Amino acid sequence: MRKIILWMPAIIWLLVAGCGGSGKTKAPLEGSKKTIEIKYAKDFAVFNHDGKQEVVVYNPWQKGKVLARFVLVKSHPGKGEIKVPLDSVAVFSSTQLNALRMLGVLNKVTGISEARFISNPQVKKALAAGKMTELAAGGHYFIERILQQRPQAIFFSPFQGNLKLPRTLSSLTAIPYLDYTESSPLGRAEWIKFSALFFGKEKEADSIFQDIEKQYFALKKMTDTLSKRPTVFSDKFFSGQWFVAGGKSYIARIFTDAGANYLWRNDTHIASFPLNFETVFEKAQGADYWRIVGTFGSKPSYTQIADENELYPRFNAFRKHHIIYCDPKKTAYFERSAMEPQWVLADFIKAFHPKLLPDYQPVFYRVLK
Repeated sequence: MRKIILWMPAIIWLLVAGCGGSGKTKAPLEGSKKTIEIKYAKDFAVFNHDGKQEVVVYNPWQKGKVLARFVLVKSHPGKGEIKVPLDSVAVFSSTQLNALRMLGVLNKVTGISEARFISNPQVKKALAAGKMTELAAGGHYFIERILQQRPQAIFFSPFQGNLKLPRTLSSLTAIPYLDYTESSPLGRAEWIKFSALFFGKEKEADSIFQDIEKQYFALKKMTDTLSKRPTVFSDKFFSGQWFVAGGKSYIARIFTDAGANYLWRNDTHIASFPLNFETVFEKAQGADYWRIVGTFGSKPSYTQIADENELYPRFNAFRKHHIIYCDPKKTAYFERSAMEPQWVLADFIKAFHPKLLPDYQPVFYRVLK
């Protein structure tokens, strides 16, 4: 089986692929009007032109540029147009799989990547029954499997600078899915509306998102008038650097909405940026809480965390046993959290202000005892 190597980070796998559809660098068609309200997501829009739906994906790494555009029709597709709803797709991100699960169209997925990381029982069952096939793993495309299956479209998460399919796959329609570039928690969740466009599930997506939005703001309202806000910092030291979440990042917004003061809240970065240990320690040694995502075996403990770095016990949050911990394997955090920001928010409110949610059982994060 022929393989083509692709780059793959440790936390999420990004299928390095290109954008299908015609005119991928063009602006929306002249005379187009927006047809679906997108309130929080910044990197896609939907227009109507002569009765056809035009979906535009913007390039988050080149502001003002269009990464891809697709014209969707329900019958008689012309050149460069896509007939919807789609019947068979390959999906190379667990976040996208969760969106399709919520929309009730997982049965349309015939190919996935990195099967060993997927925890969704419906996907596992489909794999075992041969209804889904693993089409990428370990940093490789399985070229022959993909060409043999020939899904109607491939949903993928492109990474800056890596936006093209290998030539052997260039005939396939590739649809970029950029929820992870959104800094707003509700902006990420709103990409369910993007998924819905390709399966005729717009009404269902709108209803699901309205429910997410309603729950999120009901929770946020609990913390809006709090005068006491604990301080918090995030992540760990790794390979000589501490990647700190930017002040305009997704997690920084969650911290604020949960009623905490993120120590780097005045920073202007949207993504994480590297600092040395000393700089982080100087700023965060007295913080009230410390957020960590990672796996420390079946029974994570402060002893295990201290064994990783002998300087960690010097942080106040460590000494007070105020580490807010998420095991991504046990909670399916990377699969679920982008589409379920209300539960991420609730988890942090429970950690920072437990009296506000006395009976709530955390979904992803809990304070490590």
